[in-house]
Amino acid sequence: MTEVDDCFEKGLLKKTTKSKRLALQDLAQAEFFLNESFDLINIKKEEMAAIAMYNAAFHAARAILYLHGVKEKSHYCLQKYLEEKFSEKGMLSSEDLSLFDLLRGLRQEVQYNVTRVKFEENLSELYDKAEKFIEKAKDIVKSKNS
Repeated sequence: MTEVDDCFEKGLLKKTTKSKRLALQDLAQAEFFLNESFDLINIKKEEMAAIAMYNAAFHAARAILYLHGVKEKSHYCLQKYLEEKFSEKGMLSSEDLSLFDLLRGLRQEVQYNVTRVKFEENLSELYDKAEKFIEKAKDIVKSKNS
């Protein structure tokens, strides 16, 4: 049994109706959060920029799931689904998936830490990578005939 199978068994991923409309709406949300992260980086609001950047990547990733008729209840399982279904086909690189995981970790650290987070990462570089991730998600959504 794969981790994705386990996620389905636990109800953390669920089958739903395939929807290109929802995928496109989620991509619009991804763009919104990406633009917000850009503005936040420029005014040195790093913690909020990290959260917005993760939200951008999350919505882009979730858009892909809607095409497959999958709904997520776990960010971890969302990542595992992308790894299993898109990494092996070469549609998403290990760098894309590492970025998603890194941003997910940064978001968790910022959101749940009781002290200010010191970033080792260059958020402008992460922004560029997040932008590329969203472009790949758009390509996947646009190439899928559903």
